[in-house]
Amino acid sequence: MPRTNISISDETADKLSEEAMKRNKTLYAFANESIEAVVSVCRLSGEPAEIPPAWKMGRMLKDLDAVPLPGDLLEKLIKKLFAHDREWLLSTWEGEGDRIGKYLQMGYQDMSQLSEAVVEFQGLLPMKRVEVRSIDSPEAKGKMSVRAVGAGLSAESTACAEHFMRGIIASYSWTVKQSRISEGMIEFEIARSAR
Repeated sequence: MPRTNISISDETADKLSEEAMKRNKTLYAFANESIEAVVSVCRLSGEPAEIPPAWKMGRMLKDLDAVPLPGDLLEKLIKKLFAHDREWLLSTWEGEGDRIGKYLQMGYQDMSQLSEAVVEFQGLLPMKRVEVRSIDSPEAKGKMSVRAVGAGLSAESTACAEHFMRGIIASYSWTVKQSRISEGMIEFEIARSAR
């Protein structure tokens, strides 16, 4: 097969060369391997931009020994357990939030970076959209707002998602000061925990 020259930016060429050296591969071999991976995703109707988040999600699932579940199955399990032992279920969700929060801190040390993590790990979290923002008012100095939409299809699953979020927030040494919860929606005002 004849070789083809392609043009890439100097910055990309430097990164490619650096990664090839780290892996003890030739630039030719590493470039072919990288391009082939992108092309195979594109042939399956994917986009190159989908690769990094999918890789991060796969790594997180593996690291946390997590298994994605269909939403309907999760709803059924939550409703059954909620009726049987509500306190245990909510405590378990909060504990899992704390565990995942500690994991997220390896890449997102600050609470304000959590929105970025949510975008990358959307499939693992029990909500469709989460926003973390500073509150811009003198009386709320240092406080943040956390809003979650699509946090469950029932009151029971929303309660579990709420406790999950409380666990993540606590793992970052923040405390929920105010909350508003309705089916599928959660809103917290949070502040740093007293040390």
